[in-house]
Amino acid sequence: MRKRRSQKLLFTLGTVALGLSAFISQARAFDCAGTPAGAVMTLPDPLAKWGALVCTPYGHIISNRAGWVWSNPGSYSPVWIPSQMVRAAPASLGNQSYFIKIEMTKVKGDEFQTAYSVFHDRFAPEPKPPDGYRLDLVSISGRTLKLYFFDYGTFASGIWCPEQCDPSSRFMILDMSRRPT
Repeated sequence: MRKRRSQKLLFTLGTVALGLSAFISQARAFDCAGTPAGAVMTLPDPLAKWGALVCTPYGHIISNRAGWVWSNPGSYSPVWIPSQMVRAAPASLGNQSYFIKIEMTKVKGDEFQTAYSVFHDRFAPEPKPPDGYRLDLVSISGRTLKLYFFDYGTFASGIWCPEQCDPSSRFMILDMSRRPT
């Protein structure tokens, strides 16, 4: 049952990636003018180190910062976090879909261990544990999302945890100017 759910989640994430990938090239050129005053337009640290807030014809997304790559291991498909928080067929909402909360909190103890152990399911953990962070997002639609990030200094990783963390949703964040150490 769990394998089937994981496969379904992976298929869904892949479908979202394919559906939105056609729009990513437009995303970098879309203007943020007209974004409502309540929109969060900056990312907290350390997310700002690897990520960028991008205005697209389909709403704001959190994506890779220039020089960094956010990718699913194995499939190498791009990863981004859409403010619409839909699985398929995003509406052309432009700057009317945005985040009203983007909060990054350092985590330790049981919360860190729970997310980190799911992240490392079938992967050997790094010799030195990373710093762990929880990203809490709220969109103007009222939808919420939670992800965990693991900062290793020269690279990072993330995992989607809407209700509980699922290892099939993990992704890597690589600085293309240096080799991970």
